[in-house]
Amino acid sequence: MATKFMTMPSRQPRNLVLFLISIRIMFGLSHAVGEWQAISEEEDMEMERQLSVINKPPIMSFETEFGDILDCIDIYKQHAFDHPLLKDHIVQTSPKNLPKSEGESPRLLPENIKCPPGSVLIKRTTKQDLIMANRLKPSGLNHPHQVPMEPKKGYAFATARYYSHNFGARTIMNVWRPEVASDQASLASLWIANGPLDKLNVLQAGWVVEPLLFSSNYTRLYTHWTVDNYKTTGCVNYLCPGFVQVHREITLGIVLNQISVYKGKQVDIEIAILRDGEWWLKLYNQFIGYWPQKLFYYMYGGANYVMWGGHVISPSNKPSPAMGNGHFPRDYNSSAYFKQTQIWDNVHLVYPLSDRLEPVMTVPACYYAAVIDGIAPGGSANLYYVAECGRRIEQKRN
Repeated sequence: MATKFMTMPSRQPRNLVLFLISIRIMFGLSHAVGEWQAISEEEDMEMERQLSVINKPPIMSFETEFGDILDCIDIYKQHAFDHPLLKDHIVQTSPKNLPKSEGESPRLLPENIKCPPGSVLIKRTTKQDLIMANRLKPSGLNHPHQVPMEPKKGYAFATARYYSHNFGARTIMNVWRPEVASDQASLASLWIANGPLDKLNVLQAGWVVEPLLFSSNYTRLYTHWTVDNYKTTGCVNYLCPGFVQVHREITLGIVLNQISVYKGKQVDIEIAILRDGEWWLKLYNQFIGYWPQKLFYYMYGGANYVMWGGHVISPSNKPSPAMGNGHFPRDYNSSAYFKQTQIWDNVHLVYPLSDRLEPVMTVPACYYAAVIDGIAPGGSANLYYVAECGRRIEQKRN
């Protein structure tokens, strides 16, 4: 069928809380982004080859007001099945035993952006996406596991981690659009992990402002995965085979255009990564797709680690970007947060106990996390994480 392009407006109309981040900081994070050089003719040809593999022939396509092309791809012809472990994989269209959220999910795209049955909606990868992904590798959107060891140069994070056996977690985070330079990134994520450090298996999901990868300062839904601590495996969204898309109206990389207002209306998204045979990604009450269990070496029996938090990437000699909204936490309307975070024990969603939660920061003078106790509905622990940064200061990492 011929490709169909449309230009359509895209307007989107208890109790664990992690107040993430704060004001931008003025010390320079060590250089993490390599020199940008023009690509060679050979590199250009290789990227054209990669794009022909990643972007499958669409049944129909849509163009958003943000310049993204969204393709409807035959569900069995998507890039996920180019992975050698997934050649004979049978698509699971929905989980069987996972809890459903109450209420309606807000629409993230116009109603007429919907793929026909048997196909799925996937954001088209561009040559610029590949260039930026390659340049991002030296810094990466990595799992912040290094503390208390020396953190990787070029980035900082403020998080809280939970060490206990689990089959995933869910959380609600408010959405922000921090200002970042073209070679910086700021994000808020949920991480699920297991395995030894050199072969760490990680699943990651949240929102990101990442011009290096997306060539824009929009806030976008993103995921990341790896089975060897980000050395050679895994990728962001659909840039490599692995994630199996099943949804016809929501795609990874989508622009989250409704943004929280400082001391005003807060815009939340609910994110979950839950195991039910496969590792499912859930946005609000919609299951977007999954990472097949067979991709992971150390996640067959679940995971042993969950983390929530913020993460920034910046080269040296630049003010590092804000996490969240860049302001001190004062109340729910003036802070970046995670709330209602729960652990999936393979039967129920449960609130983690406060003594099992550990704030973890690389630069606590500027990006800080803390735990505040309370009472949640049903008598469960109500846990608050707070992260903030001092006023604009000059500071070098020791």
